[in-house]
Order: sequence, then structure tokens, then C-alpha cells
Amino acid sequence: MIELPAFERLREARSVLLLGAGGGYDILGAVPLFAALRALGKIVHLGGVSFTSLDALPGCQSDEKHACLFAVRGASAVSDRYCPEPWLARWLEKSGHDQPVWAFAKVGVRPLRAALADLVERLAADAVVLVDGGVDILLRGDETSIGTPAEDLTSLCAVSGLEVPTRLIMCLGFGAELRDGISHAQVLERVADLQTRGGFLGAVSLQTQTAPGAAYLEALSYVLEGQRSQRGSHVQGSVRAAMSGQFGGPNSDTWVSPLTALCWFFSVPEVAGSHLFLSHLEPTETIWDVTTRVRGCRSTLAVRGRSSIPL
Repeated sequence: MIELPAFERLREARSVLLLGAGGGYDILGAVPLFAALRALGKIVHLGGVSFTSLDALPGCQSDEKHACLFAVRGASAVSDRYCPEPWLARWLEKSGHDQPVWAFAKVGVRPLRAALADLVERLAADAVVLVDGGVDILLRGDETSIGTPAEDLTSLCAVSGLEVPTRLIMCLGFGAELRDGISHAQVLERVADLQTRGGFLGAVSLQTQTAPGAAYLEALSYVLEGQRSQRGSHVQGSVRAAMSGQFGGPNSDTWVSPLTALCWFFSVPEVAGSHLFLSHLEPTETIWDVTTRVRGCRSTLAVRGRSSIPL
């Protein structure tokens, strides 16, 4: 009970790459795990898919080998443009961590996997953790709604093909995706299914009085302050509200509860291997290819009606 199966898998890792799966503020959800793994003496790197026009940021240039890959530093942070990654990099520098945030432009599976494989080799990473703000990355594809799948599924498909000993998913923000039509009863059904497959690796509550929880709140506040004239994140805001003990639906978009502040862990091979159409995304080159294939695959499935929890 003391140690989650997910942490048992991470115990032997020396260098861990934490990746925001869906873009935007997903990468902020990786900060608690960053703090926890650093405390264990691990080398930890942060990165993820970005919604930002990275090459338009001051001093930000793409990698010589992979046009979709950027090493983002705090000097690129600006307040008049949506760019949480450089503000996170600036927080890292302020906190004594002299390292870039690795950001990926929105592309298809093939270029993303190629860039990730090269980055994993450069960093000597022996574990990769995809971090999703929300829970839609878990869905198998025939649910009532699969949320905003393009970036999540591109990241999942790309990481599923990496030759890395440990590949995990961490989700937080359960209940924050009502506006995307997510049926959370179907999410729990999916978690139960992954449990039977050996793919559910436990969950832990994010608490304000712990070092990982405190680091998360500090980093999120810092980035939001730097980006106060830009849109924030209703998912990370919901997690923060749950950590402070708020409960219920402040609006029709979210339902905050203790479940919202849970960090859920899963195995990438089991989640990817039981997805109904993930393999169809393999040849994609652009994010538009991904979107087209997702829509096409969904049109061939018997999409399930909404279900509810009998509580």
C-alpha cells in the first residue's frame, strides 16, 4: 500500500522524460512528479506538445535535426503571447534547475516519434511519462465523447512505439472535461478494464502540504501570473480548487471533487494496445492527418450512448 506500482516501475530509472501529452498547460501537471522524482535523485526532464508558435518567440529556434523540436529557455517568455513553456522554464531557472523545457510543434505521429526517439537518446532517458490534464487520453475510442483527442492520441501513438524500458501515463483533473462531453462513468469503466489488463498502476492524491503539491501550486501560480493577459487552464484550475477542498460544479464545465486532485497512473502499452484505432494514426505526418483519421475511424464505430454512475 505504501508504494504505487507506477513508482515501483520508476524506481530503477535513472533519467526520466516527463511529457505534456495534449499541449498547453498539460506540462504543468508534470511538476509534482518532477519534484517527487528529483527528490529520489533522478535526472528529470520536462517537455511536451505545444500550442505556441514556438519559432515566433524571442531567441527560440528549432532543432537542427528535427524542425518540430525546440529547447525552450526562460528568456523566451513573453506576456503578450500564449506561451506557458518558457514561463515554466523561467520558473525552473528561478528554482535552481538550469535546464530547458523541450517543446514540440503540433505534428503527426511519424515526425513526433522520430524527434522523441532522438531526444530520448540524447538525454539517455530510460523512462517516459505522458502527463494529461484531464482523462481523455485513456479512452479507447468508442465512448460517447473522446474529448479533444488529436494531440493526446498523437503523443500516445508516438510514445507507444519508442524503445524505452518504462513508458507510463499520468492523468489528473478528473471531472474537468464536462464541456468536452466526457462521460466520467465511461472513464471509470475504462479504468476498470485497464485494471483487468494490468494497465492501471494506482493513484495518489495531490496534497498542498507535500513538496510535490507545493511545487505544483508554486509553478502554476508563477506561469499564470506571467500569462495573466492570456487564457489560463480550466483543468489545472480545477485541480488547484480540489486541492483546496472545493467541491461541486462552479459552472457547467467542471465538477470538482477529491477525484479531481488524484494523479492516476497507467501503462502505455496496455492503454495503446487496447485502443480501437490508434494503429491507424501511425503513418500521419501532420496534426491535420491525425484529425482526419480520428474522424474517419470514429465514423466506423458503434459509438456508445451516455452512461451514468448509480450513486
